[in-house]
Amino acid sequence: MRHRLLFASLFAAGLTGLAATAPTYAGSWEEEYDEGIPHAKAFKHFRQFRECLESRRSRLQILHSSDNESSFQDPNTLEPKILNYAAIESGLEQVAREECIPTLHLTAGDHTIPGPFYQAAAEVPELGAPGLGDIAIYNAMGLKANGMGNHEFDGGINDFARMVDAANYPFIAANLDFSQVQLDAGTPAIEIGPDARACYFSRGKVVKSCWVLIGGQPVGLIGRAPADFFNVISDPINTLPGLDFVGGRDPLTNQPLVSAVDQVLEQVDLLEARGIKRIILVDHAQDFTADPLSTSLLRGIDVIVAAGSTGFMAQPVAQGPYSLLRDGDTAQADYPTWRVDSQGNTVLVINSDQQYRYVGNLIVSFDRYGHIADVDGRSGPVATTAEAIDELSTVLGTAVQTPAKVIEIYDSIQQTPLIQDAFAVIGTTSAPLNGNRADVRSRETNLGRLAADSTLWFAQTNYPSIAVDIALKNGGGIRDTIQGPSIIRLTVEAALAFDNQLAILEMTGDQLLAAMENAVSRVPALDGRFPQIAGMQLEFDASQPGVQGLASLSSASRVRNLTITRANGDVVALVTGGVVNTAALGETFVMATNDFLSTGGDGYAALAAATKLATTSSGEQQILEDYIQSFLGGSVNLPEPLLDPRVVQIAIP
Repeated sequence: MRHRLLFASLFAAGLTGLAATAPTYAGSWEEEYDEGIPHAKAFKHFRQFRECLESRRSRLQILHSSDNESSFQDPNTLEPKILNYAAIESGLEQVAREECIPTLHLTAGDHTIPGPFYQAAAEVPELGAPGLGDIAIYNAMGLKANGMGNHEFDGGINDFARMVDAANYPFIAANLDFSQVQLDAGTPAIEIGPDARACYFSRGKVVKSCWVLIGGQPVGLIGRAPADFFNVISDPINTLPGLDFVGGRDPLTNQPLVSAVDQVLEQVDLLEARGIKRIILVDHAQDFTADPLSTSLLRGIDVIVAAGSTGFMAQPVAQGPYSLLRDGDTAQADYPTWRVDSQGNTVLVINSDQQYRYVGNLIVSFDRYGHIADVDGRSGPVATTAEAIDELSTVLGTAVQTPAKVIEIYDSIQQTPLIQDAFAVIGTTSAPLNGNRADVRSRETNLGRLAADSTLWFAQTNYPSIAVDIALKNGGGIRDTIQGPSIIRLTVEAALAFDNQLAILEMTGDQLLAAMENAVSRVPALDGRFPQIAGMQLEFDASQPGVQGLASLSSASRVRNLTITRANGDVVALVTGGVVNTAALGETFVMATNDFLSTGGDGYAALAAATKLATTSSGEQQILEDYIQSFLGGSVNLPEPLLDPRVVQIAIP
């Protein structure tokens, strides 16, 4: 009876969660005592229980990912990445459970992009709206929280509201103000949860911070959305009415007027006032941000889950499934990356690759003060591949399985007419069409040229009376590679996932110069505004100051040479050797671009200031498909890299 009372007193101290997640030690001790097992053996199991308890108090496994962008299936190999991701997540959690390590599963933003799998959820009766397939799958995996990126908002504020309402977890960002948001009638309200309260009670709400009880210990979570948020959303005034940064934003640059550093620290103070010592910052920065949350400016943060950037971290050598990379992948930094905060305490920075390609896995120990004490050598990304699943099954001694509910949701989306139609073959390509994120944001690729050429072709074909001269696509609008040799519709839909309509603009030479300066203003940062062009030749010098977000310019900075070939064949040299042709500044040019850029997205204020002549009803996916079939006869023949690039960097900063 004495042992039974002692055991019960442990649970009275708040350890009931332990019984649910680690029944082996608790259950076996009590069963053996009941069966009359000698006292010494019962005490041994009780000691195991105590050791398990101490492990759960001091250690934590953080499973994380970001920028998954509704990329359920690889459009080229047809690998079901989301199913593999769910299997790896489940397997890692099972390994940790057997070692008495509690698990926290987080995502760091950009849950969705309005591509085919996002849209197909509207064709599933049990889901009923775009994006809800993504949310249902995260619910099925037991996700605890999502830090907000920008792509969750690409479908507009009403789509976002429906996704938040359907989530069994909170969406977190300390720097976004939802208090004045305007929604269509019938759209569920966006509920704003209290700061620094339990995440459980803020499920289906937006919050600045919250905490979860993991292994009997509270863990605080704080989010930060990108400082460039309103520059990378299409027409935010109309698509996100009422949404703003906390403290407002500059009307010209769309940047926050108040740094998020103090907003994050405010949430740290609130969490620490509740006695929470372990705090994770979910920071969805971009490759470029005007408001970096440097660890030297922070305090109280133990782990930063970074997102939104190109490249990922890993250990140099794989240990079975741990830090096992996909063929051809190379990490750009160590996992984790160790930093120090303003008070000299350790901060671990972690990230993972995008689009369900990896599950990040940090296993960390804390000291009694809540500071980082140690990192398990198995920490690192785990590829969501069949090979990694096999390796993880070997570790467990049993086959790793995808949760049945995840399979059910995925299968329901796969069977929709929209997805079934996506497997139609629309052409062939002699070389892979490169949509790699790092490449399309730093140089011209063959896919970038193909997309720009299709834009110019469509505009000139359908608007012959306007005489369209040039075309501009942004590298950030290209989301995936088309591997070939067969081109199926799904690869086009994945590559041009936003499916923007086209806008035809009339602009003056000074506006065009400002637009092209903006296009290369952030090099070498891998920014989405980088240009993919048709009808122009551009040479730039990135060692010169970057000029961004201006509506017009009369002098050049980075642009060294800019030549336009008009629709009638006339050639206009707007800039030669860095010297502007002042006579050409007053000439007018007609550009075809996507409607995201035409409203000033990615800092293209010059395009927003231009005169809009027309907007197409066709989206860029259909335009590219028509171009491949009608103009190219179904066969694409572009080398990679291109032999005659139209965009050339002539100096290295």
